[in-house]
Amino acid sequence: LNLSNAGCSSNAGSESASPGIRERSFSALTVNGIRHSMLTLTTTALGGGLLSVAYVMNLCGLGLGCLMLLTGAILAFIGTKALMQMSTQTGCSTYAALFSHCAGPRAGPILDAMLFVYGNGSCVGYMVFIGDFIPAIIKLLDPSLTQEWIRPVCIISAATMMVPLVLPRDISALRHVSPVSIMALIYMTLVIACKCPGNYHENVGTPAAGHLEVANPTIHFFEAFSLCVFAFNCHLNVVPVAAQLIQPSTARIIKVSARVNILQLSFYCLIGITGYISFIGKTYSDILKNYSDTDGFVAFGRVMLTFTMMVAIPLNLNPTVKSALQIRDYLYPQEQLLETAPDATGEQRPRSESQRIVLTMICLYCQAVVAVLVPNVGTILSLLGATVATAMMLVIPAYCMGVVQPPTWRRRAQQAVLYIFALVSVTAVPITILELVGVVQSPPNSS
Repeated sequence: LNLSNAGCSSNAGSESASPGIRERSFSALTVNGIRHSMLTLTTTALGGGLLSVAYVMNLCGLGLGCLMLLTGAILAFIGTKALMQMSTQTGCSTYAALFSHCAGPRAGPILDAMLFVYGNGSCVGYMVFIGDFIPAIIKLLDPSLTQEWIRPVCIISAATMMVPLVLPRDISALRHVSPVSIMALIYMTLVIACKCPGNYHENVGTPAAGHLEVANPTIHFFEAFSLCVFAFNCHLNVVPVAAQLIQPSTARIIKVSARVNILQLSFYCLIGITGYISFIGKTYSDILKNYSDTDGFVAFGRVMLTFTMMVAIPLNLNPTVKSALQIRDYLYPQEQLLETAPDATGEQRPRSESQRIVLTMICLYCQAVVAVLVPNVGTILSLLGATVATAMMLVIPAYCMGVVQPPTWRRRAQQAVLYIFALVSVTAVPITILELVGVVQSPPNSS
């Protein structure tokens, strides 16, 4: 997450004449070229949401679920293209700079507040996944361990093990592990697809699973849609990618925007369709919970994903804490932040560094407690999708389009579409709250 409120600067760069399609497809990646930009944005978007896409199908049916994924991809394309074009037009190199350019200096703290919520929510989601994965791995080694206390102990223990990873100010070395995360998700997608036929024949027609449904419009439609918004959200990194894109012409911007979302849509449809067909009405919000603890292929995937989740939490928590500190600096600019206190070695340490460490520890263990209390990852991701992801992917791009770009009828129509679907996504918030307090029935297999 790039939280810097950096200024706007001109975009420059050049690239040689376009080679043939074979050379473009199989040659080495050009840094800040089209394929490199696609990889960056796809890596940003693919994450825990991939494991919950099949749950969208369970909530709404196969046909309606695919339509919602397609809608999410189209909305993401509109927002991505608009943000990249506005970055080129204004010269802004970060999302915060573009938002401040359009909404004024107070936009920075507003975005920091959203990122603080989003970062903590994402880490809670990762903790919930850890609480699903590690007990299954332990039960594979010792099937006799079935007590309910295993899950909270695993989450709190994992949080404690991550303390040395979250405390350093510079965690850039952990970013080299990011490709492992993508490999683990691709591996699990292929495992789910390959096991689909056998699982379908085993579950179809049973009382728990029932039969495939094409469309099942219920009140949980809104939660399913907000999950789709969360899955396609990579918009925080869109502006930095656009600022560094070589020759950011309209045609190249459209190529990057379209191909990123087509690639994501392909992944989500593959795992969503095969995951739902595998277990039908039994599909959980974490698809891996549907598989036996003794399944060796899935167990290997759980081990890989546990490792990547424990790396993803420090990578998300570090900028999350920085967002909180930037809000503090905005609210209390006169505070003497360099007032010092001795550390364990007797040397003077800035008070702001001590505050950063304390805030990091508070966030880490609060995330672990919430993950213990809210075992349904679908609830976490749905709330994130309905709030911060909706703002970053739909609301802010639509607002900035009205400020930066000419008011043509096509752009006004795109703004209207983004605002309308933002309202649809936000509707999931009151529905989820009513579910948590027991007023509205929770969706099936929500825990």
